[in-house]
Amino acid sequence: MGNFKYAACLWALGGAADRFCPGGYTDKSATLKELVEIAGSVDGMEAVEIFDSHLDGIDPKDYLGWLSDNGLKTSCITINTFGIKKWKLGSITHSDKKLRQEAIDTCKKAIDLALRIDRPLVSLWLGSDGFDYSFQVDYIKQWDTLQESIQEIAGHSKDIRICLEYKLKEPRKYLIIPTVMKALFLAEKCGDNVGVTMDFGHALMGKEKPGESAALLGKYGKLFNVHLNDAYGDWDDDLVAGTVHIQETLEFMYYVGRAGYDGYIGFDIFPFRMDGTVAAELCIKNMRGIEKMLDRIDDNILKKAMESLDAGNSQRVVLDAVYGV
Repeated sequence: MGNFKYAACLWALGGAADRFCPGGYTDKSATLKELVEIAGSVDGMEAVEIFDSHLDGIDPKDYLGWLSDNGLKTSCITINTFGIKKWKLGSITHSDKKLRQEAIDTCKKAIDLALRIDRPLVSLWLGSDGFDYSFQVDYIKQWDTLQESIQEIAGHSKDIRICLEYKLKEPRKYLIIPTVMKALFLAEKCGDNVGVTMDFGHALMGKEKPGESAALLGKYGKLFNVHLNDAYGDWDDDLVAGTVHIQETLEFMYYVGRAGYDGYIGFDIFPFRMDGTVAAELCIKNMRGIEKMLDRIDDNILKKAMESLDAGNSQRVVLDAVYGV
């Protein structure tokens, strides 16, 4: 059940900023080449996840060379439609046809880029698409536009899988894809090459059980990409994986494994006041511990315990795995 593949989300390694300190909490400013080198220095890291904007002005051949030099691959490309001023009121759901098409074309360019670097996975987190007030949008029209836009994007190349990343809120007060079931429903409507990026912290923020969400996505073959981190549940804290919710992380990875997921586990963290390299190393260390716990679980005994519906029975199995006694 263990032995997962891990990827560093490159935005985690070069110093992070928030709205209280927009310049960031470190003087470090790393180039893409340097970020790849940092990821390559972390024992156990096998790939990197990037924004499409990371490659602005960079020859993809150079980027592929940097990956090769550091023994890495690309796990996924996340499309940046959320950090651009012109799409502050929406990107692929914008009511202005010109602005909406520009956002769709940006997604298509990211797909073309994914084909050039041989990474058949593109993730779409629609941080600017949603609403903030009652009566701000026509919900039906916005939903129809969302579905039509995703279908157009997914139709650009059937060789590329499109991952819809859901999140309850932030930066909009209500994001258009807030929950696992809405993401799953939309993926089912939009085609075989449309699935879901599941973020552990986003699930907690939405009061979901991350393990259950992973199980449902796995059941319907829509678990396309995984982001791992940790959080206290009321916000998207993006803490080091495995530092707060040990049992929930264990259960989540159990169901990721049961789903037959063979992609990378991407560490989507924001270590504002911690060195990014150290944070990535801690993520790997914690997950190696989780893998050992998973290996100690007797799946047949656990399934029998769950059949009883008595939490005491399943907890005995799990605590033996956690504490190794």
